[in-house]
Amino acid sequence: MVSIQRWCRITVVGPDGAVLTDDVLEGPAPPDLGAMDEVARWALLAARLNGTIGLTEVSPAMQELLELGGLGIEVQG
Repeated sequence: MVSIQRWCRITVVGPDGAVLTDDVLEGPAPPDLGAMDEVARWALLAARLNGTIGLTEVSPAMQELLELGGLGIEVQG
């Protein structure tokens, strides 16, 4: 049986400060470029809505991947 690993929680906040969505990224293995692509897609969507994203509950592997990829994402907590 495969155990699911939580990589991070993504919160998309609109321009008025309202939370538009709150989602958990997880998978059966450590995060890879696909996970980083997902974060980038959420960031692009937030930017199109004049909002922002914040990441919480970020796993060490996801944090390292985001730093290596150069994504300027606000990581909270």
